[in-house]
Amino acid sequence: MYGWGWTFGTWESVLVMAIYIALNIYIFAVIDAGSHSGSDAVMNFTPRFLLLTVALYLVCYSKGEKPRWPALRRRLRQGEQWGNPRNSLVEVLKSGGVAGMATDTTYGIVGSGLNEKTVNEIYRLRKRDLDKPFIVLIADRDDLKKFGAKTTPTQEKILDRVWAKTISSDEIVRPTDSSRFRPGPTSVILPCPNEKFSYLHRGKQTIAFRLPNDESLRAILREAGPLVAPSANPQGHPVAKTISEARAYFGHHINVYQDGGTVVASLSKLIDITDGTEKVIRA
Repeated sequence: MYGWGWTFGTWESVLVMAIYIALNIYIFAVIDAGSHSGSDAVMNFTPRFLLLTVALYLVCYSKGEKPRWPALRRRLRQGEQWGNPRNSLVEVLKSGGVAGMATDTTYGIVGSGLNEKTVNEIYRLRKRDLDKPFIVLIADRDDLKKFGAKTTPTQEKILDRVWAKTISSDEIVRPTDSSRFRPGPTSVILPCPNEKFSYLHRGKQTIAFRLPNDESLRAILREAGPLVAPSANPQGHPVAKTISEARAYFGHHINVYQDGGTVVASLSKLIDITDGTEKVIRA
């Protein structure tokens, strides 16, 4: 589980649980259980144990650990294991849930980019600095309109080059031409002054968008809508390379997981074209 959770995904969780266990042992030794009857020992130990347990929960809660309803967790697990995995994933994302899945660059913590509550939940889960905007994944260039991102002819030419031409499902592309139509792992910063999306641009008035090359990922984007998909790790920790590592970080805080095998993280190229010129922010 993430951060201060109940499985040992990070050193903080190991430290907290070690302190908790050590204090319980100390309390048991202090009350000298061997010199009392069983009932007296229980009566002396139980209040202290409960108080310490409440303190542990408060510490975890203050660090971002929030409980979820067990019935909801069971239902989501059942959907993941016995239902259609893609249908479960899309439905969770459309309903404002958070998913752990492989993207075109890494395992990501994924949620709707059009849902402010979902985006803020992902910030909380990753303990990410609030002044660091997320990149938004889109299915095609028409999705830019959903964020009020208007492009100039000069910017359109740059997008034509870095993303290439996107095609609809009913277009036929000759195999020899297919490479021309593949958008690459390049994220592009565009103007987005609309304050409605301040939860995405974080006051910078710009948003970075990426059009993935992975067709299966784009199919999910067509159904679920644009997604934010930061890497699957709390800020400052190694990026998860497998779904098991993602689970160790985030546990039941993620509504559904989709196993994509082993994925070695690779950052997308990031360019800024807000003024009509191409500035490379990250190669």
